[in-house]
Amino acid sequence: MIKEVSFSAYIIPVRDGRIAMLQYGENGYGFIGGRLDDGEDFKTALRRELTEELGADATALMDDLIEIPVPYSFRHQNLERAEKRGAYAEEHHFFVVHVPSDMDLQFFEKRSEDISVVWLDANDLLSPEITPMADMREFCATHIVPNLSCRFSMSLQSTYYDMIKSGDKDIELRLYDEKRRKMRNNDIVLFYDAQNPSDYMKCKIVRLHIAKSFADLSTKISFPRTGFLSLDKLMTAISKFYDADMESAYGVVGIELEIIL
Repeated sequence: MIKEVSFSAYIIPVRDGRIAMLQYGENGYGFIGGRLDDGEDFKTALRRELTEELGADATALMDDLIEIPVPYSFRHQNLERAEKRGAYAEEHHFFVVHVPSDMDLQFFEKRSEDISVVWLDANDLLSPEITPMADMREFCATHIVPNLSCRFSMSLQSTYYDMIKSGDKDIELRLYDEKRRKMRNNDIVLFYDAQNPSDYMKCKIVRLHIAKSFADLSTKISFPRTGFLSLDKLMTAISKFYDADMESAYGVVGIELEIIL
């Protein structure tokens, strides 16, 4: 039976302005990853694909994924192609990851064809030799290549996303957990509207305001810059996401931002 739409998850490793792809002998290039099996979400499928294609050690890349909010979507132009692919339409979701200089990526899976990991200039994605389909090249030019410098991606509720976009808010509050502890001044964050992921923007981290608690942080920053008029209003809103134990375990951070796109 042909599905209405199939979903795929792909990862784009980045290092020193270059990206890793798979080269299929003389048959062209492709992204690392593949289609979701029944019951899988994108990250589960990507972890499986990484294990299969690059080996178990490569799953360490899952810890630092940057999500590209907009998928590449298309519909097959004829029934023959749809039957071959098992779906009338496809939706490809992409994740970027910055690879440490000492991490070697090699194709691991045993296949009859000659497949290898190759490092290409990011702008090679805009070449017909690498990306034969014109609409895919346009997608890469719009959503992939400009965002390869991002170090983090974060979704926001529409209200807070719009406040950052309008300049009414320039400090985002989060737990100072493992992900946030990797942030540094001048890192680029890709923020997107959780209710409308096609609306996204890039922000530079100007400063990280670190504190033991939100109450402690409120003495160090001007609270209206966070989108909340008072600590009480913040705690009412934030209780939906964090509890006191989490706040105590991790501490908190106010991420001061500057829109760059």
